[in-house]
Order: sequence, then C-alpha cells, then structure tokens
Amino acid sequence: MKSWLKLSAPAAVLGIALTAGAQKPAPKPQALTPEQIQFFESKIRPILTGKCAPCHVDGVSRGGLSLDFRESWQHGGSSGPVVVPGSPEKSLLIERVKSAGAPMPPGGKLSATDIAALEAWVKMGAPDPRGAADVKTTSKLTGITDKAKSHWAFQPVEKPAIPKVKNAAWVKNPIDSFTLAKLEANNMVPNAPASRAALIRRAYYDLIGMPPTVEEVRAFLADKSPNAWEKVVDSLLANPHYGERWGRHWLDTARYSDTTGNPQNGQNRLADFRYANAWTYRDWVIGAINKDLPYNEFLMAQIAADQIPTMKDDPAQLAALGFMTVGKRFQDKNDLIDERIDTVTKATMGITVACARCHDHKFDPIPTADYYSLYGIFSSIDEPEVGPEIPGSGDPTQRGDYEKQEKVLLDKGRVAYYEYVGEKLEAFQKKAAGYLMLSTANPRSKEGAELAQKYGINPSNIRERDTIRILQQAVRTNKTAAEVMGPFNVLQRMPEGSFASQYAVAMGRMLGTASAPAAPAGRFGKQRAQQQQRTPGANIPVMKINPLIARELSSLKPRSMADVAEAYGRVFAKVADQRDAYIEARQKNQVLSVDSATAQLIEFPLGLPPASEFNSATHLRQLASRFNADNRAAARFPFDELNRLQLTHPGAPGHAMVVEDIEEPKDARILIRGEKQRPGDVVPRQVFALCMPGSTPQPVKEGSGRLELARAIAAPSNPLTARTLVNRAWMHHFGDGFIRTPDDLGNMSEKPSHPELLDWLAGRFMETGWSLKKLHKWVLTSNTYQQSTDTNAAYEKKDPANRLLWRANLRRLDFESIRDTMVALTGKLDPVLGGKPVNITDEPYIYRRSVYGYIDRLFLSDLLTQFDVSDPTMANTGRISTIVPQQALFFMNSAMAVDVARQVVRRDEVEKAQTDEERIKAIYLVLYQRSPKPEEIQVGLGFLTKIGSVAAGVETEATVAATGTGKGRAARKPVAKTPQKKGMGVGKFAPIRNNTEMVERKPLDSWELYTQALLCSNEFVYVS
Repeated sequence: MKSWLKLSAPAAVLGIALTAGAQKPAPKPQALTPEQIQFFESKIRPILTGKCAPCHVDGVSRGGLSLDFRESWQHGGSSGPVVVPGSPEKSLLIERVKSAGAPMPPGGKLSATDIAALEAWVKMGAPDPRGAADVKTTSKLTGITDKAKSHWAFQPVEKPAIPKVKNAAWVKNPIDSFTLAKLEANNMVPNAPASRAALIRRAYYDLIGMPPTVEEVRAFLADKSPNAWEKVVDSLLANPHYGERWGRHWLDTARYSDTTGNPQNGQNRLADFRYANAWTYRDWVIGAINKDLPYNEFLMAQIAADQIPTMKDDPAQLAALGFMTVGKRFQDKNDLIDERIDTVTKATMGITVACARCHDHKFDPIPTADYYSLYGIFSSIDEPEVGPEIPGSGDPTQRGDYEKQEKVLLDKGRVAYYEYVGEKLEAFQKKAAGYLMLSTANPRSKEGAELAQKYGINPSNIRERDTIRILQQAVRTNKTAAEVMGPFNVLQRMPEGSFASQYAVAMGRMLGTASAPAAPAGRFGKQRAQQQQRTPGANIPVMKINPLIARELSSLKPRSMADVAEAYGRVFAKVADQRDAYIEARQKNQVLSVDSATAQLIEFPLGLPPASEFNSATHLRQLASRFNADNRAAARFPFDELNRLQLTHPGAPGHAMVVEDIEEPKDARILIRGEKQRPGDVVPRQVFALCMPGSTPQPVKEGSGRLELARAIAAPSNPLTARTLVNRAWMHHFGDGFIRTPDDLGNMSEKPSHPELLDWLAGRFMETGWSLKKLHKWVLTSNTYQQSTDTNAAYEKKDPANRLLWRANLRRLDFESIRDTMVALTGKLDPVLGGKPVNITDEPYIYRRSVYGYIDRLFLSDLLTQFDVSDPTMANTGRISTIVPQQALFFMNSAMAVDVARQVVRRDEVEKAQTDEERIKAIYLVLYQRSPKPEEIQVGLGFLTKIGSVAAGVETEATVAATGTGKGRAARKPVAKTPQKKGMGVGKFAPIRNNTEMVERKPLDSWELYTQALLCSNEFVYVS
C-alpha cells in the first residue's frame, strides 16, 4: 500500500502529507494563456477555496498541505507531489478525491462535476496563476489599478480618420485604406485578387456555409457586369441559409445544447436530462439574424425580452430568453448563477467577469463587489417549469397524434403513481408506530438505532429511510397533517418524568374539554401565575384533530410516547383495510365511499389527488417529486419517454424557455473568497462600471435589474459590445480576429492587429443601425477580402501569421460546413428552416442542415469532437482547428461519405457526360467548384483504369465481410444499435434517433471510388 494512505486521522482529510525540504525545488512557473487562467478561476479556484480551504490553507494545513498558492502543491512531501501536471492518473490529489474510502472533504465526496474539472485541470498542466508572492502582496496582481483601467478596450469607441495611402487605386472602401496603410508602412503590397471561382466559393461558405452549385458558379463566371460580385453578396445575405450559418456562430457563443449536462440535474432524479424546447431559442436566433434584427436589440432580447414592451406578450419573441436558460445545470445554485454571469458578460462584451467571484479580478478593473452586483440581478430571477407555447411551432396535422401518445404516457405515469403510493401507504400503515417514533430521533444515533431495531425498520434501506423523510416533510409543510400529527407533536415535547401525570391535562387542552385553571389570587398571585404558565401543558391551545385520532387518544392512559405511538398505529391499522378500495376510487375519479376522517388517515402522509388532476407532465412531476430520493421509484415514471416525445414528435408544440423576475428581488452579499460560509457586505444590484465609462453606476430601480443591464450592454457608449462583435465577424471572414481571443478583450488579450480599423468598423456598425448584414457587405466588397491565398516567401518570413493581411488566409472548413456540403452534394438537402433537433452523426442519417443537430452537453458525439465542434459547457466563440487521423478515417470509411460518392455519380451533370474526361470535369465542378487541370484529368483516368477490374466485380474476402453480400448471399440490412462506446450516452442518456432509411450497402464501382477519393482530399475541406 502506498505510504500516503498510512496517515493519522487529521492528515487523512486529504490523505497527503508534505515534508518541507524533501523534494526538488519547485519548477519555475510557465506563462499561462488567458484560457488557462479563466479555466482555473472559474472552475478550480472555487473548489480549492470552497471545498478544500477549511483544512488546507496557510495556518490550517492539515497533513502539512496548504493549497493557497502554486508553490504549496508543487512542494511535495514524503509521498511525492500532490499533482503531477499532465497526468491525472499519477496525481495523488485526483486519486484521493476519487477514493471510495473516507470522503474528501469531510462531510461528503466532491461532485462528479468538480472531480472532472480537477482532472481536466491536471491534464492541461495544472495552470495556477497564484504565486506565493502574489498571495502576500495582492497589489502586485490586481486589475484595480489606473493602468488596468486605461486598457484600450475600456476606452470609448472613437472613429479614426481614414488613412491616406499611396496606391489609392487599390482601395474599394475604407477597409482597404486601413489595411493597405499597414502594409505600406511595412514596405509590403497586397496579393493579387483571387480567381472568380475561388472567390464565389469563399463567399458562399462564409455567408451560408455551403458551396455554390455548378449553375451558380457558371452564372457568376459569365456575368461581366461591374456589379456582378455585389449581386452575389446581396443574394447570399438574402438567402435563408444565411441565418443558419451565422446563427450557428452565435450558438457557439451562447453555449447552446439540447441537454442539461447534468445526469441528475442537481439532486432531482425525476428532472429531464434533455431540454425539450431549447430548439425554440435556436430557431429564434436564426430568424432574428435572417431578419437582420439590429444587434443591440438582438442582445437585449436575450437578456430581458419579457420586459421589453414590443416583445413581452409575444411567446415567439420570448424564446430569445433561451440564451439565459440553455446553459449547463448544477447542483449548487451559486454555480448556475456564476455560469449565467460568465456567459452574458463574455458573450456580449468579451470580458471574463466570472473571474471576480472569489477575489478582485487579477487583470481587469472588476472588483468582487461588481460580480456580486450582477449576482443579485441573476439571483432575482426564476424559471417557470413550462414557458408559454409558441403558436404554430408544432405540425397541426400531427398534433392529435402527439396528444394521443402523450395521454398514453400520462396514463402510464398515473398508474405508476397510484401503485407506488399504495405501496408506501401500506408500508407506513403496517409500522406506523415505529415510523412515528423514528421521525423524532436521528436514525444514525444510538437512540435511533435502538428504535429501528425495536420496530423492525431498517433506516439504511432507501425506501424505509424515504418514508421517514416524507413523514417529516409532511409534518413541516402540509397544513392538513396538523390534524393528524398535532397531538403527537405536542406530546413528544413533554418531559418524560411527568408524562403520565400530565397527559390527561394536555389532551384536555387540545380537545377543548379541560377548563383553564383559575388565576391565582393573593399577594403572590402574579408570581404563581407566571409559575403556572411554565407548567408542562399550560400553553397548549385547542386544535382541530382528526376524529379517529381524537377518539383513540382521549381514552388512552399512556406511560410514555411509545404508548402514544402504538395508539396511532392501531388507528392506521384499522383504516388500512379500506386503503385499496379508496385508491381504486381515486384512480377512477369515483365518489369516495369513506368519511373524511378515514380518508385523511388513509392518505397520510402522502396525499392522494384524484386522477382528474393528472392532466400534464408538469403536474405528474410535482406529485412524483416527493419520491425523488428513490431511484427505483423514479424509474417507474415515464418522464424520460415524455421528454423524448416532446423533443422529437413533429406535432409537439414548442415552448419558450423563459425566465421571470421573482416577486421580491434582493441584493446579494459578497461571498468572501467565493465561500458560502463566509458572507460579507451587501452590495446593491447595479450595472458594473466597465459598461458605463465616465458614469457612476446606480442601484437598480425596478425588478431584478436585467433590463437595465441589457440597456447598458447594448448602449452605444459601451466601449466593448460593438468591438467584440466586429472582432468576431472579422475572425469568421479571415480566420483570425483583430484580437485572437474573441471572448476576452481584457488586459490579458493581445493588442489588436489593426486598432484603427477595429474602431472605425465598430463606430460605423453602430451608426448604421447595428446591422450585421451591412457589416458583411463592407467586408466582402473590400479588396482586402478578395485577395488570393498565394504565398510569398519574403512576406512569410516577415509576417508568418499574416497579421498584416497581405494575403487571404487558407482556411479549413468547420464540421457543419463539411457535413452540410456532403448533404447538399447528395441532392437530398432538406431546405426547411427551423424545427426540432435531429441526429446528424449516426445512422439512420437525416438530410437536415447541421445547425439542427442534437447537441448533448454531457456526451458530445465522438464525430463532433473529432471535427472540433465547440464545447457547449461554456461560451466558445473561437473554435480550434486540428488535423487528426479520425477525420481522414471518416471520409474513407463512414457510410455518409460512401453515400455522397454514390449520389454525386448519379447526378445529371455527371451521368450525362459523354466521355470520361467530361465526367471528371463534372465531378470536379460539383466537389470543388472549378475545372480540373490537365494533369488532374490524367491522374483520374489512371485511377479509373487501375481500379476498374476490382470495382467491376472481383469480390475479395474483405468486401464480402464488410458488405455482407456476394455470390449466393442475400444483402442484409445493417441493424442500427444504440451506441455503447465510451463517451456516448446510453439508456436514458442515449442520443435521439431518426426515423429514416439506412444508407445503401453494396460495393462501390470505379467512378464511385474515384469520387470518394476526391472527397478525401484537402481541397474538399479547405477554402482558398
């Protein structure tokens, strides 16, 4: 056994002892990226300060371990370092928090989310910005300084003068003046224009995410008019697919997902794993972008649509609030609020406010008080379980079928509810005396253990323990329970020594049959009256008591509470005979055949509403929620099936996922170091200072403050909002933004490559109505955008990252563009906008655009991760781009790629070609939107000659094994299986499936193999 497990009890809090001076000197800290710092501040610091700090901070370092700063855990001890950066499996910290032994921290094991965050942190190298010197001298690393406040991004947007350039003939619009001025200052000239074929392909992918058709390419090449290019741009901006393309970009920023990301959604096992209505937010985004909703209004709607007069009564517009609600869910409400603060500030203004949760921001001028001002705003909102229905959101022709299927599931849930309640009531009524006695004691105490043994109850059994919990909850919250439990609660507070003698008096008072004692007279009457008031039972009021309970207790002469509990048990045993008939009557909405007193006891402590009240999944969930601690009970209810039906049935209506202000919004307290146990001063709800340069923030005057926050974010005076949007739009058009951290424009970001152009565009953007479409047109009609990607050795040496924009960047397509292109090439693309999510990665395939794909936050599809789809756990505007073997294997082996190859060869322009050369040209036009070079035609002909004999019918063992076909064999249809591999959800968490056909299975012929080979080329997935 490892030595770190052999620790004394105090050291076992973490299980790691450190010995000073026993290890090598701590390595020098490496420079951290903004992303690493943000991950640490938002995910790791709250764990260290909130969960570990009570035992592992300077001055309270159990096991010799302090987690105050980087050097402490790097120091190591007799068992080695606490963390081995890059190797979670070798890190004692990870081993300890995952241990099934003594929990760390004391009182409970870390949540799965926290453990996963720690593992991810160690895997990325354990970045930790907290140096020992920084802990002792906080002024060394703080954003609350004049220098931090003077950062360029926090200054007002001022439109600079358009610079003069030498080569004025090259300038098509002011964008070119700014970029050319930079080039000329560095003795450089821009590249030659891209070819018209390359240009139209670039524009189509940029604006609608798909390639032009052969006809569209030919039409553009033939159009010699001066405004031919402008017409292409205008047509693409008017194309409905534009909203799908740019909507997907915003959904990355909005961390869109169709699931909660929490397998239990907090502690509620009955809660849905999927969002049945997240798609309504996605559709609102696409529609708003297609309509060119001014960007400032676009942002305001997503924060406070319910408070904007033109939107608050329109459910279709209220769907914008999905921005607030489609994020990840957590067990701790503080984490949910933090996630929303982080998303709103990062998505709209490109700043990392969430870093100020535990301390003043280390780099930007955001004090902790500002964070908790926002915390007050976001803690003053609530979510209704079901939002308003969006008219026309479900197929009216299939609404009836949906309601029919829903009723079947609700009936199933109703039956399950009555069955389970019947079982719980039967168990309670058989051992009522024992449950009542245990409800007054701690089941884990010695007294509780003795009572459990006496009455034959096992508190370690989840169902019996749950019965005790339900009983205690009913006593606390159910008003009618007082009629049953009122006497028991009063009597169990009486002293044991005088219990027998005082019982009759106490019952008389409760029943109203005992006369009040005469007021003492005489010289000391007042003193005797006060003493009388202190006598047990003196202050017991008359109460309404269930008649059957009252009758049993009025004639009782108990010696202790055990006798009272036995009396209760006898009453419950008597009514048990009528229980089943009563439940059956309730289930059938029949008239009850028992008196109200008997009915009250039969239902106690659960309550038993009539079947007529089970009219929705929401009501069923509310009733079933009391069983939420019992996994087996939760499994009986069809909530997962109801959720799946709501999500996938075409007739199911959509509901806006809204938020609303609570009745009494409240300011928040600062949580010192982010710890709930250490509340500090109250701070008013108000807009934080960075939104309002030159102004003093004022406390919120109405409601939660969301509307005031939204207005401040979208105000022209806010220096961050327009800059952030322009930088992101530029990034999507050029591959890199002016600042290469699109979600962080703060002090840790690099300086803009073209600060004057950024501000000119931001100012122009606001002046012209915050129109995203106008911004696109300025960019695409510039010569800067229309350059070729040709390289220049001298320029590559001087500016290898092309930050000066002397050429266009060769860019790799993202996953959605790749898949959408493949779908379009099959000729099966479904052009309908909007609708419920579909499975875009697994067979049976569907031919909808990728933006409608089902996104599972917890089990993101392997294919999506292999092609670098944005992580939906947080706002991620800028995607990474990797090249890994799995991507090539997808094009070589996936049924989707095979289907594309087969369908391309069947297209009219390919089938009608008269010669092999013409067929090759047609395939090149379809796949690459250009004609092949002569040498490419020769390579293609050579390939077809060599592969022809194989494709003509020579069946190898591999072919037969792979396809299941061959001489004497009947073709078999592959069976679609639920994914079982690591990283994919199974069972309740399995991805949704499409009700479509499987891809055709048979060997490819030579032309199909040739087409598939072209799909595997770089040119197919790159835009030049």
